[in-house]
Amino acid sequence: MTAPKRLSGVLAPVVTPFKRDLSPDRARYVRHCKWLLANGCRGLAVFGTNSEANSLSVDERMVLLETLI
Repeated sequence: MTAPKRLSGVLAPVVTPFKRDLSPDRARYVRHCKWLLANGCRGLAVFGTNSEANSLSVDERMVLLETLI
């Protein structure tokens, strides 16, 4: 068995953009995540304290994750 690879580099907290009606903006969310990765981030910390996770329902978080993946 090989040892697990250590995480390295920048793991960026991801903020969640919202539309005027206060629903999560899926398109802007994905663009922002792709921008972070294209500009040197090695990973994303989604739905942490910076991403308004407590303001999102489980369904809203699932939709954002499914859209991102």
